[in-house]
Formats: sequence, structure tokens, C-alpha cells
Amino acid sequence: MNVSIASQAGSTVRPAQAGVRRVPGQALFWAFQSYVVIAVACSSFFPILFRYQEHAVIILSVLCLGMCWLERVNPWIKTPLDLPLWLFITWVLCTVPFATDPSYSFAEWKKFVAQAVVFYWVQLVLHRCRREHLPQQILWSLTLGASILALYALVEFVDRGGTWKDRNIRAHAFGSDYNWLNTYMVMTLPILLTMLLIFRERRVRIVGGLALGLGVLAQVASYTRAGWLGHVVQLGTYGFISGHRRVVVVMAGIVAVASLAFVVIPKTGHQVDTVDPWTLEARAAVWKLGLKDIREHPLVGVGYGNDTFIKRHREYSPAAQAEKKERERVLPAMHSTFLMIALGSGVPAFIFFLWTFVTIIRVLIPFPWSPQMSDGVVLVTGVGIAVVGFVTRNLFDYMFAGSLAHLFWILVAVGVTVRSADRQRLAAG
Repeated sequence: MNVSIASQAGSTVRPAQAGVRRVPGQALFWAFQSYVVIAVACSSFFPILFRYQEHAVIILSVLCLGMCWLERVNPWIKTPLDLPLWLFITWVLCTVPFATDPSYSFAEWKKFVAQAVVFYWVQLVLHRCRREHLPQQILWSLTLGASILALYALVEFVDRGGTWKDRNIRAHAFGSDYNWLNTYMVMTLPILLTMLLIFRERRVRIVGGLALGLGVLAQVASYTRAGWLGHVVQLGTYGFISGHRRVVVVMAGIVAVASLAFVVIPKTGHQVDTVDPWTLEARAAVWKLGLKDIREHPLVGVGYGNDTFIKRHREYSPAAQAEKKERERVLPAMHSTFLMIALGSGVPAFIFFLWTFVTIIRVLIPFPWSPQMSDGVVLVTGVGIAVVGFVTRNLFDYMFAGSLAHLFWILVAVGVTVRSADRQRLAAG
């Protein structure tokens, strides 16, 4: 890599000294914070550690505010997504009194606020820490966590008797399931691929290539069609912004081959469950019920949170459906983050949430594409494409939760910070 990614962001990552009060141990404090960010990024691939991460982030954020007060530094870092994000947070809070279960919706709202704190905490650490290569180190810690998770998933998949013949056995994430595993891969494989493109060292490319291979195998073994669709959308996004017709042709070829395989392979008796459309039919059924509730409560919704649907329609709970002789083609949740938000807090919340994602993608993905873009911008583009895949994944399931949300906000914080620094560098000439 000819130019260090973080060095391009040096004017932003390195704190300005004018007006900053010297505090004993401040360098050690911010160095410690940076190491914790790296650790949280790596451990986000293991949901079993989420509660420890959550408590640590809250405590460290408070300590950061205290240090900024001692240093006489404004801890607030303005970003383009502040307005839609805080409009969303405020609106959801205002709808809590109208919820089916206000105490549950308020608890879910607090969880989202705690997740958003991760974004502002990582941004603050990136701006106040003197370690110029911190953004790069955070992304490498993500690749390490993803590689460990992929290796674990593949070993566990083989150990349980998983095969290529059908998806009766699927690769799982550590302490979670196949949905989490494929979402992790959707978020990290674009980062890995981008880092392979911009790093020229042979040993780095070998390690990165092995990590990418493990991730691809884990993604395939998860047998989750929404995850595969996420990668198709990511590839299409890259082809669109770069203007590379070859990418579009490759994507079309992959889709054609996959479609043909889905038709031919089941006729041999293999992958029958993989192509069975019952999960899509079940989603369509629950979406129909949700859209009906949205039409009846378009302004404030019926209660924020993924479990609100069951609280409102108890006849579709797993226990109630188990008592019926025939299998109900209705899933016990909305199985779409965006519809869950529209149902829970109304159309305004949906608009603010969508606005937040559009803003993030607009900031991270440059358009039109230029071959002369710096390595930092190319890497940030990879982060933006990861966000596109995450959005696609959340269209079919509620995956904006727990350590997945932590991972998402860490990626966004790194991307926004490096992108802002690159723009400052260009403006300064």
C-alpha cells in the first residue's frame, strides 16, 4: 500500500493542540481507549461477549466525556447523519407511550441508543488518539474476528455432519445461528476484498486471501439465500458506481448459473429444502399482517421492538402454532427491520431510519468513480458496500441487534472519519 490510510486522515486523527489543556496521563488514556476499540471490533463476532462489550462501551464513553472536559475539548463531532439519526431516536421515544407494551418498547429504544453511542465513542477515539494507523488496525481486527468465526463455523459444520447435499445442517456463528453467521460475512467480506486490492505486500495478501476463502466457505455453508442475495447486491453496487461492465457481466453470469442450479440440482434429490419457497411465503404472510397494522396506525405505530408483533398477534406465537395440526405459514416476527420499524413507530420513524442509511451510503460511496482515488477512499468504499449488504440483509430479517449493531456502527465510524479526513486533505491541497 503506497499511502497509509490513516496517514491521509492524520489531520483528523491527530488532535489539534491549540486550546487543549495538558492533562497528566492523557496520552495513555487515549491509547488505552484505542486498544479497547480494537478489542471490541474483534470480539463483536462473538455474541456471547455482547453484554460485557455494551457495559464497557458505556463506561468508557463516560470516561471519554470526562477527559474531554478536563482537556477543554468539545467531544461532539458533527457528521452528516446526525440529523436523521437523532430525529429517528427522538421520534421513537415519542411513540413509546402509544405502544402495545410501553415498558418493552422503551427498553428496546434504550438498546438502540446504546448502540448509537458506539458510533460516537469510536469517532471520538479516532479523533483524539495520536495513533495514526488506528483506522487500519481496527479493520484488521475485524478481519481477524471474521476469520476466527468462519473457521469455527466450518469446523462445527463438518463435525455435526453438514454436507453439500442439503441444508438440513447449516453452519452457525459461535453462540448464535446461521442468520448471524451470514450477516457477519456480508459485512466483512467486502472489507477483506478491498484490503486485498490496496495492500501490495505478499504476506499480507496471502493472509488476506486465506481469510477471504474461509469467509466465502462459511457463507456458502450457512445456506442462507438472503446472505447470498446481499453479496449479489454488493457486486451490483460496485459495478454501478465503478462503471465496469465486466463486473455487471460477471454478476449476471453468477445469477444465471445460480438460477439454473436451483432448477436442476433439486431434480437430483439434493438441496430440496434450499430452494423450497416456504420461508418466503411465510414472510409474505407476516408482512401482509404487518402492513395492515401499519395502515391502521401510520403515525405512531403499535410499539417499537421485534417482539411487538407477537405481543399484538399472540395467535401466531410458536406455542399457539404448535397446538394446531396444520403448519402455519406465518413467522412469529416481522422478519424485516424496516417493516418492524414502520409497524412499531410509524411511517415517520421508517423515513428517518431510511434517511440515516441513505446518508451513510452517500457519504461512504463516491459517485462518480475515479481511477485516481486514494487508497483510503477505496477502502471506505468497501465499508459503504458492506453497509449496502447489511441493508439488504435487514430487508428479510431483523439483524440490527446486539453485536451485529456494534460491528455496523464501528464500520460506519471508521468510514465516516477517514472519508472526512480525505476531503479535508483534498481541500487543503
